[in-house]
Amino acid sequence: MARLGRGDARGAWHHVMNRGIARRTVFESREDVRYFLAQVARAVRAGWIEVHAFCLMTTHFHLLVRSPSGALSTAMRAVQNQYVRWFNRGRRRDGSLFRGRFCSRVVEGLAYREQLVRYIDFNPVLAGVVSAPSLYPHGSARWYALDRGPPWLSRRWVERAVCEVTRTNTYDPRRYAECFGEPLTRGSASVIERRLTLRARGADSLDDLLGASPEKVLSWMRRKVRLADGTAIDLPVCDAQSVNQLIGRSRVAQPDWPLAVSRKSVDAWSTLQVGLLRELCGLSWAELALLTARSESGVAQCYGRHRRALDQDATYAQTAACLARVAIEECFGARRPVDRLATEADRARRVPAAQGS
Repeated sequence: MARLGRGDARGAWHHVMNRGIARRTVFESREDVRYFLAQVARAVRAGWIEVHAFCLMTTHFHLLVRSPSGALSTAMRAVQNQYVRWFNRGRRRDGSLFRGRFCSRVVEGLAYREQLVRYIDFNPVLAGVVSAPSLYPHGSARWYALDRGPPWLSRRWVERAVCEVTRTNTYDPRRYAECFGEPLTRGSASVIERRLTLRARGADSLDDLLGASPEKVLSWMRRKVRLADGTAIDLPVCDAQSVNQLIGRSRVAQPDWPLAVSRKSVDAWSTLQVGLLRELCGLSWAELALLTARSESGVAQCYGRHRRALDQDATYAQTAACLARVAIEECFGARRPVDRLATEADRARRVPAAQGS
């Protein structure tokens, strides 16, 4: 399979990650960490990248970078090649150290960029290494908790984000956690990890969907299904677990919800589950079939019913938009009580009927 282009361009932001081959240790000592970061600093001084957040774990690394001149590949090739040569020479070994060329994902939206900083910061916390990001010595959270950091770490954007959240004019490192100190939900971490590996292209809709009204979410869903060719997979804006749990809770609130199809009816919840998993989570037909215990042709037909219902069934469309909005909010931390969720979903189904009576 041909490699997917990185989409690098002047001024583009990227989430960059790589790990050791067969998940082996790539940073065995503090000297290893210092040498790797020294190569990163050289790439910064060359003008190839700006580094805004980073974390080096034992088996992998994460970077949030901006590419001023569109030279991300040049920068990372130099960083990794120099480090691998140094690592092998000091241990009298040869061969690959990383599992291949680095993974990267273009970061378009501001909301997603802020989520990435939190994801990178909390890597050592989730691994059980430290209790707080600022306590980890090999990550940028440590430096943002201080007045100064290494000269190659670009602090301007992060510091400005903290000032905006705290409504202050001067950056106070003690207030960094007010902006980036809340741990990610399992769902949002899953979305970030999936985006890194998914062979998908397209605009990132997350900024537009977070906090959007159900009407705006419905407009987005209808636009997606009209443009969809049945094969393309877009960037996920939600995780599958959040969608499945939401459908399960809604089904309990109203077990019987038929969807008219030609001369018969089918279960609307099953149709909506497939539709939301495809549109919000970017699942392939194979992934959908495995997750819903159907055949690939079966989920494709089910998705076709979902697409038609969005345009032809007002009750279905409003319910889909309402639950899509809640699923995205739950994935990214805007939790709602279950009773409010059931009330809102029920209201979305009943309003059209009341208007037509």
